[in-house]
Order: sequence, then C-alpha cells, then structure tokens
Amino acid sequence: MDITSAWFAHKRWLYLLAPLAGLFALISGVRRWLYRSGLRRANKPPVPLIVVGNLTVGGNGKTPVVIHLVETLRTQGFNPGVISRGYGGKAAEYPWWLMMPALRLLPVTSLY
Repeated sequence: MDITSAWFAHKRWLYLLAPLAGLFALISGVRRWLYRSGLRRANKPPVPLIVVGNLTVGGNGKTPVVIHLVETLRTQGFNPGVISRGYGGKAAEYPWWLMMPALRLLPVTSLY
C-alpha cells in the first residue's frame, strides 16, 4: 500500500510520520520569516503566472481546470503555456517544453 492509499484509509502507522510534520512546520516557518523580513526575495516572472496544484495527487480535477483555463484565456486573446510533470512522469530531466504544432518534447536546457 502506498502512502496516498494509506492516508485515505486512515492507517495508524502514519502517526509515525508526525515528527516529520513538525520538521516541515519548522522549515516552513523559517522560510516564511525570511521572506517577510526581507532577507529572501520572491522571484517575479516576466509574464503572468497561474499555478494549479496541491499536495494530493490524482483525482482532484487539476487537468480539467488547466484545460478550462487555457481555453478561456485563448478566447480572450492570450497564448498560455502549460508546464506539467504529467501524471506519473519519469523524464530524465525536468521541465520539458511541448513545442506546437509538431508536438515535440524538448528539455528546457536545450532551448538556451
């Protein structure tokens, strides 16, 4: 049984992971403090950016949301790009670019 299935099945052995949750909370708090105090700066992309995702994998409807966003943005004259690891993706390196119309996949490093 994988960890996602165990989570949804409420398996008791998952409580053994509680110390990791505390460590995650500590690291997240330190990062948040670094940004709020100005010691770290957020990267500002040169184009508008929408992120669709969450901590749970599979079955949450992310793909239909992305398709709807792309279609809606195209009707408004935008030309959106989508960056995705893909379901169960296991490429040699990430991210990959999907080039239209030839539908060629290229590693980002090959574009520079």
